[in-house]
Amino acid sequence: MDCSDVKELLSAYHDDELPSDKRAAVAQHLEGCEPCAQELEGFRSLSAIAESLTHPEPPARLWQQLEEHLDVEPGKRADLPPSSPWLQWTRKPAVRFGLATAAAILIVVGALGYRTWLQHGDDTQFVSAFGQYVNEFQRDPDAAQQILLAKYQGRAVDAEQAIHAVGYRPAVAGGMPEGYAVDSTYVMQLPCCTCVQCVCTRADGTTIAIFEHDDEEPHWFGDRAVTEAACGGQQCRMVTLDNRLAATWQHGTRHITVVGARDKEEVGELVAWFDERR
Repeated sequence: MDCSDVKELLSAYHDDELPSDKRAAVAQHLEGCEPCAQELEGFRSLSAIAESLTHPEPPARLWQQLEEHLDVEPGKRADLPPSSPWLQWTRKPAVRFGLATAAAILIVVGALGYRTWLQHGDDTQFVSAFGQYVNEFQRDPDAAQQILLAKYQGRAVDAEQAIHAVGYRPAVAGGMPEGYAVDSTYVMQLPCCTCVQCVCTRADGTTIAIFEHDDEEPHWFGDRAVTEAACGGQQCRMVTLDNRLAATWQHGTRHITVVGARDKEEVGELVAWFDERR
């Protein structure tokens, strides 16, 4: 199955409408094809935006007022005399088409502005939630995890389920370096994208969390001071969390964010390990 075949099936794949054999073939193609995986993520992003939109009720008298205006006698609409130059001007076909086009543009611009406003609100709420998460993570990683799971429809998955959920093979699906044990893997519907998170335990019993997401998300750290440094051959953005670090860097076409790193050296080791297996 090539890219053209897969792209015709992506919408049905996203909506879980394909028979099992075709779904398996598409999933296999998506594992090794970044362009198709990115296009699938576009379907997911549009779906998330649509689900986040609200449908405000119109004012109670709106439809009644429209009906009243439509029922008035010709020549009396909007209290304008039949000979009104303005009314005659608006009746010209070209002008009417232009007014309709302008109205359509205003509706589209308004919808885009409304969507942007909603997205900004979602991002602001997530910055607050993620701030609570990283603060609690240092004291109680399990309690911190519940903050994100409760707010962003988090669900526990295995490696194969994660692949089907996000349309690509997450970096953590290949396991972790020696000295780290994977406790659990989650898929979450964050405002930015569908994100894969892996919670790991080190040999000494401490916890580190690793997120894989589509775009760089420096605003996740809120107003904390960000330091840029070279780690394992990649440029990383890091913030200090009392006695731990959070860091984010680009990994191929996506990004990885870790929470709970001991120091810059550990971040560098993780960067190098993931890059070797990319």
